[in-house]
Amino acid sequence: MLGTPDHVIAQAYAGMYTGPGAVGIRPHSEAHLRLRGRPALTVWTSEEAAAWERGTLHAPGSRVEHWPDSGHYLHEEHADRTIRLLRDWADRAADG
Repeated sequence: MLGTPDHVIAQAYAGMYTGPGAVGIRPHSEAHLRLRGRPALTVWTSEEAAAWERGTLHAPGSRVEHWPDSGHYLHEEHADRTIRLLRDWADRAADG
């Protein structure tokens, strides 16, 4: 991020939080997430956040996991668990 020009950071922040229809703010994000037409896989460290996102998923095969013992870098903190999760989810999606 340190090499990212200031105007790019400002534009990204506006798109996420301060611009009209910013998707980083509920209920804008809820409306946006409900438009997903493909299966989604997400992992949250917060049960509250996981429960919230479960309410936005409508595509068959979507899945929300709650990993309370995790930080921001799941793939580093829980490499084997992450690989198992991705493989299981992908295999189920392939089976239709």
